[in-house]
Amino acid sequence: MTDNFEDRRADPGVEEVLDEIIDLEEYAKLGKRPPLSKGYRIRVNGDPFVVHDPNPTGRAVLTLAGLLPPENYTLRVKLAGEKPKKVGLDEKVDLRHAGVEKFKALPRDQTEG
Repeated sequence: MTDNFEDRRADPGVEEVLDEIIDLEEYAKLGKRPPLSKGYRIRVNGDPFVVHDPNPTGRAVLTLAGLLPPENYTLRVKLAGEKPKKVGLDEKVDLRHAGVEKFKALPRDQTEG
């Protein structure tokens, strides 16, 4: 049996992976679900970062943004049309969920956690 690329593309059970970086904010504005991609451009406190895992943890997002140690920050994800939602350090965020706009990280005060 030959593994023909054309056959795989025609299979509705196989999703094509784009070779580009997807800007999540753009897809959120369009109200579209981002496709599978090699990377996703996210914004953390307004700064752009590229993440390659479509399901990063809160800890991974904070680490990517250089907010260390991650335990000292509270992370929230903003979904289009919704209030920001808190993301736990070990909680995964599905970047391919329609409407994921951006992240906001705030230093925890000493009374939290």
